[in-house]
Amino acid sequence: MKVRSEGHPFIAGALLLVLVMGVLGWPFLAVLMALLTLLLVMFFRDPERVSVKVPGIMLSPADGKIVEADSGEGHLAIFMSLFDCHVNRAPVPGEVVAVLHSHGTFYAANKPEARHNERNSITLRCGRGEVRVTQIAGLVARRILCWVKEGDRVESGDRIGMILFGSRVEVDMPGDVWRLTVSKGDRVKAGETVVAREIG
Repeated sequence: MKVRSEGHPFIAGALLLVLVMGVLGWPFLAVLMALLTLLLVMFFRDPERVSVKVPGIMLSPADGKIVEADSGEGHLAIFMSLFDCHVNRAPVPGEVVAVLHSHGTFYAANKPEARHNERNSITLRCGRGEVRVTQIAGLVARRILCWVKEGDRVESGDRIGMILFGSRVEVDMPGDVWRLTVSKGDRVKAGETVVAREIG
């Protein structure tokens, strides 16, 4: 299983604590640190995904649970728990025309107030307008990683970033171009689950 390099310092630190607890003769704490190490490995996992390359479909940019879905407004929000893979992917093929980081609050990512949280917005120009993917920090998440820049070209399912330790990803699209195929409460996988289709 591939693990993101961004997680190596966290995993190494947890392993060091396992060794320290073992040397000090604190088996209970050593076991807790070992469990934490396993959780960190799972959190920073970066599995390969098979993305369908079919025109007119939009793929989920994140693993998690749909917490908002409004076809009329062209808005979708996905909550990623600590147990979800946190690598974000491009929902559609297109050109990155803007990347904007904004400071904000740190409300729980599964709450509506999270729309005021620190965020990073990536705007993609595709066939019929623009699609905006917004990475939003959560209550625990305090670092947003973005791996694309203005002028880059991405394909559906390409890795575009990551949010550390629980977060939310929103997608905004023209409501007269896209129709959502998922509903609130559905679980989705980044780069694999179809979340919208072009109308017409």
